Amino acid sequence: MRSTLLSCVLFLTTTAIAQTPIATARTAALGTAVTVRGVITNGSELGGVRYIQDATGGLALFPGSGSVPGFNPTRGSDVTVTGTLKSYYGLLELDPISSFTVNSTSNPLPAPLEINPAQIGESNEAELVRLNGCQFTNGGATFTSNTWSFTSNGQSAVIFLRSGHPLIGTTIPAGPVDIIGITSQYSTATPPSGGYQVLPRDANDLLVSTMIAQTSAVVQTGILPDGFTLEWTTNIAGSSQVAYGTTPALGNFTSSGGSSTVHAVPITGLQPATAYYARTFSVHDQDTAWSSLGLYSTASASPGTVKVHFNRPVDASVAIGTPASSLGNAIDDTVRAYIDRADLTVDYAVYNTTTSSIVSALNNARNRGVQVRVIAEGSNSNSALDGLNATIPVLLRTDGQGSGMHNKFIVIDAENGPAAHVLTGSTNCTNASFFVDANNLVVIQDQAMARCYRTEFEEMWGGAGPQPNTANSRFGSEKTDNTPHWFNVGGTLIESRFSPSDGTMDRIGMALSTADATIEFALFALTADELTLELIAAQANGVTVRGMLEEDDMSVSDLQALLNGNVDARPDGDPGSYLHHKYAIIDRAGPAALDPLVITGSHNWSYNAENLNDENTVFIHSAELADHFHQEWHARWTTAVGITETDADNGLSLWPNPVTTALNITWAMGDGPVECTVSDAAGRSVVHGTIAGSNGSLDLHALAPGTYFLLLQRADVRAVRRFVRR
Repeated sequence: MRSTLLSCVLFLTTTAIAQTPIATARTAALGTAVTVRGVITNGSELGGVRYIQDATGGLALFPGSGSVPGFNPTRGSDVTVTGTLKSYYGLLELDPISSFTVNSTSNPLPAPLEINPAQIGESNEAELVRLNGCQFTNGGATFTSNTWSFTSNGQSAVIFLRSGHPLIGTTIPAGPVDIIGITSQYSTATPPSGGYQVLPRDANDLLVSTMIAQTSAVVQTGILPDGFTLEWTTNIAGSSQVAYGTTPALGNFTSSGGSSTVHAVPITGLQPATAYYARTFSVHDQDTAWSSLGLYSTASASPGTVKVHFNRPVDASVAIGTPASSLGNAIDDTVRAYIDRADLTVDYAVYNTTTSSIVSALNNARNRGVQVRVIAEGSNSNSALDGLNATIPVLLRTDGQGSGMHNKFIVIDAENGPAAHVLTGSTNCTNASFFVDANNLVVIQDQAMARCYRTEFEEMWGGAGPQPNTANSRFGSEKTDNTPHWFNVGGTLIESRFSPSDGTMDRIGMALSTADATIEFALFALTADELTLELIAAQANGVTVRGMLEEDDMSVSDLQALLNGNVDARPDGDPGSYLHHKYAIIDRAGPAALDPLVITGSHNWSYNAENLNDENTVFIHSAELADHFHQEWHARWTTAVGITETDADNGLSLWPNPVTTALNITWAMGDGPVECTVSDAAGRSVVHGTIAGSNGSLDLHALAPGTYFLLLQRADVRAVRRFVRR
């Protein structure tokens, strides 16, 4: 009787609440109970979640805590369902489900909406979509539970495969495919932002493309003052053509003869240090494959230079070429000196400024008649800016998202070719950044790059005028990808990316995946799991991966993941300051044929840096700069693996470090027992023992993974060494 009564109640509940079109339901407030009807577009291959779609939109359904039992409809089921609207990491869903009725089964599914990667978003969340001519970044590898990047018409997106997905263990297509899937979202930002992904359901959702399609992103090569070459590939042979111009209207056309799947079109007769819009296209019979609209810069009229300076000692003993520049406490003098040389303009976009001497240099520039414009983050200390000349305009980002305006760059004399400079790197203009924390300063003399950085500045500024235009000002996710990305600076190839508009995290991940011999990193923050996985994958592929994380801001889970993946990762080992760098060095000491690369800038390897903050990053392809960064890295590495506190080291060594079971100890401090105490990061004693003489070992198999300190004591001498339990 109870069962019959419950069924009647559920039926009455379902029929008493009016059905709402899904698009209308999506506009209701979170916490609202709604009833919708539509066709289920997936089965158990995506886990417990189901996606429902009607003629107006889609919605996720999840039978979470408090839901009625038995919700497990099959693909093609026509279902009426009542539940409560909830946001799960940005994905709008009904959870819990209070009632449901399966009206019929084996119904045809809605036709997938054909879109491109840039259109994936809230407007089609939870709907079936189709993306044509897609090329996976890792074609030929094997699918695992992860996000997987692909491009289509020069735009990027990702698919996501959960644990147990039918595609796991199969080969990632090496050629172009059309992808069918359900759009979804997973964003850890508050409020949710970005994180959109496509969920294919099985192998039938990856279709071999039959129309001509571009199968690679457009690559810019041969960058000269009067032109450059654009290269791309297609799945089948077609023509090689480019439309280009100084505005999005384009207006000029050029081509290379013949029909091919490999395309390269030189564009000549251009102006130096100038950005050009371009779209490549290939024609086969009646079909045309277009790239998205891109921006490409010519080289500057005069060859530029790239220099890097560090504020901490470097280890020149490991140099392959010239010694790196360590300025110590004079690094602020270098920043001031470049500002002092400005004749026309200074555009200053720095996260925070507390050093009065920098403000004095800005004031002096203004007094010389230089146009000075300043952008900073409004939620943190910019105490020195109070001393700015009243005629210098300041624009603060004040929306409170993430770290906000986290850029660290200064553009000087962008319209004076030989004097045009960009100053960037990891350093803020504060006493801590200049004199205490480990930082790098990159100085680029190049008009093309200066104009690029000025464009980014003016997107935040709201225009090209001397005063900010707040009505047009764009920060964070409101910005667009509106700058060129590749530059030839005196023969050095540099890639420039700004966040959150330019897909910086993907570019970092792609750079890491190209490593052949070594990756060395020094990071203030690593919380982006996709980059952690890239480092682990590189190590598994035979690359030697080593690096440091700032201990005070360190994600223990990401450190542990690196250690579990056999990556030699360490806390920075310097409790008196921050490791404020955000750099990686790729293939510095490999064979000459490799491409030595440095990644640096303001961009921490974190979700906020990618999705919320204003950030700038440079990818510098230079053996010399990679060697200079390695000299800095080696000095920091020596600190990370060495003794953090000692009264007598005397031949102290521990191995292996990281340790899994037994920690071996050598300490040449004479005969007699040595007292050994292991403490955790909170200072609690967790292991105590002795070694009989100058050699011994401690059994640490019972320790949980983490960072520990070993204190050795004998008579009135002691030594402390940090180690990691893997």
